[in-house]
Amino acid sequence: MIKNYFRVAWRNLTRSRFFATLNIAGLAFGMAVSMFLLCWVLDEYSFDKFHKKGKDIYLLAVNADWGGVRTLTTTPVVLGEDLSHAFPEVTANVQVRESYDNLLYRTGTNKVKGKHVIYATGNLFTEFDFPLVSGDKRTVLSQPNAIVISEAVAGRYFAKEDPIGKMITLEDGRSLQITGVAKDAPVNSSIRFDYVLPMALTIQADPWLLKPGSYSISNYMVLKPGADAAQLTEKMQQYYRSKNKDNTNQLWLQPFEDTYLYGKYDNGKVSGGRIEYVRLFLITALIVLAIACINFMNLSTAQASKRAREVGVRKSMGATRISLVLQFTGEAILMCVIAAISAAVVVWLLMPVFNNFTGKHITFTLPVAGQYLLLLLLVIVVTGLMAGSYPAFVLSRFLPVKVLKGDVSTGGGATLFRKNLVVLQFVLSFIFIVSSLVIYNQMRYIYHRNIGVARENILYVPLEESFLGKQKVIEQSLSQLPQVKSFTYSSSLPITIGGTSADLSWEGKPEKLVLGTAPLQVGYDYPATMGMSMKEGRFFSKDFPTDSGAYVINETAARIMNMTNPVGRKISFWNGDGKIIGVVKDFHFSSLHENIKPLVMMLTPVNSFLMVRLAKGDVTSQVASIEKIFDMMNPGYPVEYHFMDEAFDSMYQSETMLQKLARVFAIVAVLISCLGLFGLSVFTAEQRKKEIGIRKVLGASVISVTTLLSREFLLLVLLGILVAAPISWYLMNNWLSGFAYHADLSAWIFIAAGVMAVLIAMATVSYQSVKAALANPVHSLKAE
Repeated sequence: MIKNYFRVAWRNLTRSRFFATLNIAGLAFGMAVSMFLLCWVLDEYSFDKFHKKGKDIYLLAVNADWGGVRTLTTTPVVLGEDLSHAFPEVTANVQVRESYDNLLYRTGTNKVKGKHVIYATGNLFTEFDFPLVSGDKRTVLSQPNAIVISEAVAGRYFAKEDPIGKMITLEDGRSLQITGVAKDAPVNSSIRFDYVLPMALTIQADPWLLKPGSYSISNYMVLKPGADAAQLTEKMQQYYRSKNKDNTNQLWLQPFEDTYLYGKYDNGKVSGGRIEYVRLFLITALIVLAIACINFMNLSTAQASKRAREVGVRKSMGATRISLVLQFTGEAILMCVIAAISAAVVVWLLMPVFNNFTGKHITFTLPVAGQYLLLLLLVIVVTGLMAGSYPAFVLSRFLPVKVLKGDVSTGGGATLFRKNLVVLQFVLSFIFIVSSLVIYNQMRYIYHRNIGVARENILYVPLEESFLGKQKVIEQSLSQLPQVKSFTYSSSLPITIGGTSADLSWEGKPEKLVLGTAPLQVGYDYPATMGMSMKEGRFFSKDFPTDSGAYVINETAARIMNMTNPVGRKISFWNGDGKIIGVVKDFHFSSLHENIKPLVMMLTPVNSFLMVRLAKGDVTSQVASIEKIFDMMNPGYPVEYHFMDEAFDSMYQSETMLQKLARVFAIVAVLISCLGLFGLSVFTAEQRKKEIGIRKVLGASVISVTTLLSREFLLLVLLGILVAAPISWYLMNNWLSGFAYHADLSAWIFIAAGVMAVLIAMATVSYQSVKAALANPVHSLKAE
């Protein structure tokens, strides 16, 4: 019987090729987009889930009250060690520090600039699942001069020999011995590395890390299985408070498996992070799939009259309602299978493009393919039942006597249902169009807003330790290049200043005020190089030797400190006392999601970044000249350089991806909706062809007939817009509230979206309406 169902289903599909093609195309399109999004969602959820002890690992975090609660996920070395020894529930404390410096070393004749360097305690490989290809995971980091390299590095530089025991010489003369080779960290790991060095090595180089106020290390607490993290957090807080009575910091433990998705904090609590985009993509996948299902249901119910006689004959021959429901649901599932196979092929072919688009590395390995196969089967069954159930019940409800007499009306209920589905489709489509326009407008606002610092023609070079001692020669060489307008140094990029200090004090400061202040160490000529302006006073100058102990603050700092004339006032910062010599105009040193914070600038002639302002012109030749200078000073190690506008772009990677995807989603939603609208217009024109013929015989014009057929759909689209407008306003206003500085949610966005939706819908419907209006009435009336 099942075989017969599918045989009949296939025959019906081939007999109605046009509508079957529309249905399958719409479903396949929606399924493909949904599958892409679900693949992305599954990949995001998979991060850090491969560790066997993952559910027992927690990241130590601190909520510091620095003029507002600030959550710090890097904490002091001594705090992690103290807590792990004080509480038996903690079986291990793994400490990790990510290095932002490259590892310059020599091995044989190779000079290597190693990236992705981390420092870790010796238990990294015993507590986390980073398998070693060579070496003992218990002792691999036990020696202070040990180093573990990734399998990729081993293959690149030691392809023909065993690297274990080999020595590599750092540029500063120190030697490290390779004690282990680790498998490359999975792409879905938040801890990534190519080189792992002992934690003792970075502490030896920077003893400040051992101070209680050094918040620079990730402390991962491994708890006993079944330990209550909430109770342990309370005990840790009591212990911490007993040892630091005047400290208001709050300790808490964040599950390690949550750190990737939940990395945004507000007032000391997790408030979001990448999980916001995961939820958005998941909801979008379901909405796109729902639009495709609505499209299918609409076209299927619209064709009920064509199948009515078949239903009447089957019921008169003894077919039960259940068998008819199974028949039509089977047809729907068959179409879903065809659509799903088509969608899967599209996803498989376009996955490299999708990976490039989203920055992912999703691959179809055997285990992953199994997940997607189950997902695909689920989509087929759910979509088939959703899309086929209503048409099946509508068709199977026909009475044989009425059907065989020619009464094939599906009733007002079915017509109303189809209209509601069209409205719902355009509600969703309008929301996508508005979202796309709002995100575009906000990104345009971001890129055109004056952030108070130059982004164009600024090149920056992360400086290695080997640069020290050679800076004078490099500075002289840069000064001789005509394309270099100016240069300076900085401890951070001016648009991504990290870190916050709470030890700013001044005369008249309120006793209980703790002001979180961003520190920035800079060189001479910083404003000229970075395009900044002084509000009052002056900047650091070589003409004033005492500037080494002076400070420059921003407008926000002056305002919060309530200083109307700050120049000449004394402040204490970073355990140093000095005078304010100038106030720089406020500039954005973080993304526009955040308000401008207080900033204190200090003079440090040489620092982590060399900033070079280039003249407008041939960038390639300018960069080549700078590369040549560095190559002369440090032969064998190619200079690493970047541009400020690229760093600015990287701050808004998520928003840029969202902008692109919102545009795609809007196009997809409109296309699927228009497929259904086109199919319905074809069906409506077919149903009313005799009416149209009579009207034309009585003198109706082409325009009047076209208007008659299009008016109904226009009203449905307008109703969809009216319903969607407040919903889209609420959603996008909520999204914009995540920015401290944002564009207005203007009325023109909704007007433009409405005009676009109407024009697209009318263009879709008008083609078939005009075609029906131009048809010869003789063909529709000759049987009467």
